[in-house]
Amino acid sequence: MPDVNYNKAPEKPIKSPGPAKRDAVQPKRQVGLVELILFLLLAGVVFIFIFGMRQMKAEKELELLAQQKFEQIVPQIELVVKAAKEYQANDPFAALPLSIEEMNLPSNINTEAFLITYSEEGIVTATSTKEFGREGIQVKHDINAGTYEISDPAPNEKPRIPEDWLPE
Repeated sequence: MPDVNYNKAPEKPIKSPGPAKRDAVQPKRQVGLVELILFLLLAGVVFIFIFGMRQMKAEKELELLAQQKFEQIVPQIELVVKAAKEYQANDPFAALPLSIEEMNLPSNINTEAFLITYSEEGIVTATSTKEFGREGIQVKHDINAGTYEISDPAPNEKPRIPEDWLPE
């Protein structure tokens, strides 16, 4: 019978300590440089879009407010033109009035945003005030030619009066 030793412990397999420990621990997910740059680029685009849209909305509101103020002065200019033409029709020499005081106009011809003046050459001028948002913009209407002209000392500053706001 074979010689069997029952008191001896069974042999254990030998393990190498290096790779076994590394496999047991889950490696942490590291964010690479490319992923970080892509995330920052995406966040930048989102912020530019959000803040850009807010700025555009605010500028559009200011432009609409300026347009409303300008639209209030156009009937006043037309009133002065009509009064000047009536004066010319009733004048024996068919001359235009020399000053705005010669016309029968109401006392509230000016608005908060614009002051109206008249020159003896037949030009009605509406000059913007600080209430408009910027001082010194002039809208001139030549009574004889029937044309409008915008004179802006600083055309790149806002608010502006674009030509498409002028009546035809």
